[in-house]
Amino acid sequence: MKLSSLFGLTILTLAAASMSSGSTMAKAPRPLTFINVRSFFSETLRIRPTEVQKRCVIFYEGEWQNANTYNYCVIIVENSDEDLQVTFYLTDDREMNWVNEFLDSPFFTKSETENLFRLLNQKRHVRGEQVGRFRVDASHWEPRHAEIIVFSFIPVRRAAP
Repeated sequence: MKLSSLFGLTILTLAAASMSSGSTMAKAPRPLTFINVRSFFSETLRIRPTEVQKRCVIFYEGEWQNANTYNYCVIIVENSDEDLQVTFYLTDDREMNWVNEFLDSPFFTKSETENLFRLLNQKRHVRGEQVGRFRVDASHWEPRHAEIIVFSFIPVRRAAP
């Protein structure tokens, strides 16, 4: 009797643990690749990019605010041999939403997202900052009528054990 009770309790505990562990385990981030980032912006913005070349695309969105003011956002996604670079050229605070959407996207873990926002809010140039799975260069300029934000992501290669 004790053995069957112990066996039943063990099964119940294992079932409860497997059900709860599935809900608390973090989902693996989506790979940060040129194709995936291009797809993300295509789906999010609901527009097709202009292909500059095979490894560089431009997304453009804008609207007239009044007869004299046209606000727009240009997003450039570029894949080089060593990094993936995403550049935002914004002319209006509302366009900052696209930067936020990208940093909050499934490409990054919660910790990586928090660190990317920290780098963004520093408003200074950062080179080679370790952010989770990446070495990140972040640049932020504010010329007179625009804001330019550039993120460069270099995957960190993990040494084999």
